Amino acid sequence: MAKKKPPSKSTTTTTTTTKSLEIIFPPISPPIQDPLASVTLLESQILLLPNFFSAATCKDFISYFSTLALLPTPPPRRNEAMRTNHRLAIEDPSFARRLYTSTGLDSLVKDWTVKLGRRVLSPRGLHSNVRIYRYDPGTFFGPHYDSCTRDAVSGYTSYWTLLVYLSGKEDGVEGGETVFYENNKVEEGNEIVVGLERGTALLHRHGGSDCLLHEARIVKKEVKWVLRSDLVFG
Repeated sequence: MAKKKPPSKSTTTTTTTTKSLEIIFPPISPPIQDPLASVTLLESQILLLPNFFSAATCKDFISYFSTLALLPTPPPRRNEAMRTNHRLAIEDPSFARRLYTSTGLDSLVKDWTVKLGRRVLSPRGLHSNVRIYRYDPGTFFGPHYDSCTRDAVSGYTSYWTLLVYLSGKEDGVEGGETVFYENNKVEEGNEIVVGLERGTALLHRHGGSDCLLHEARIVKKEVKWVLRSDLVFG
């Protein structure tokens, strides 16, 4: 595979947050596993959380999200990755807290830290900017890096991305894998491939040199639905 030039680490695709739209997120079923299980794909970088959402919860979320008017991603600006999915961003600190506590995520990460010089930061919850992504067949998100962002509501800063796969191979989805590149070069033999499994969550480190180059491959069949927030520290 020919090497591709990755985007700048300093800039990723911008997300516009909708504050006025009222979203009533469906209930989240109690965790299937208590405590929440995790699988480490790359130490201190990439974790999978199987059964983060139940199949019933995924179905309810997709059913509701299908009624919403998601917006196409605008053309990329300078140093932004190409992205062709539809999305919607909602500022909802109440749902962010519910997503953090009702799934057992709060217990899983309670001892995590982020070190900034002499400062040691602890997990404070999930970013109030909650995003809904819909990838139709033929859509993708090119190689990019995720940046740290400050939560305007809490004042805390994000250091881990949380992606919840609401649909997957169980729903006939083909393609759409999340792929990380360990040496930040898009080339064969250098990939960590995360397939789509319904209800699984992916946590990966982001910000500066801590974020690996990654992409969402083209969806070939059916619709890939993703719920996203970020783990914030302070």
